[in-house]
Amino acid sequence: MNKYYELLGLHLDDVKKYFNDKNIKYTITILQGNKDKDKLIYPRVIKITQKEDDVELFVTYFSGSLI
Repeated sequence: MNKYYELLGLHLDDVKKYFNDKNIKYTITILQGNKDKDKLIYPRVIKITQKEDDVELFVTYFSGSLI
């Protein structure tokens, strides 16, 4: 989705603040694997989908080595 393209890859808290400031409703879907969960601590938005009245944020967690 081009209008939210600049939000991809940002920390979840930053994206939530953006949507809260603009009064846009959103839902969060967390995509998480089973390996190395203790090392994956930084939630990043990897996909944003426009729904009828709101936006769905797809989030996955990254390790600190990628930050």
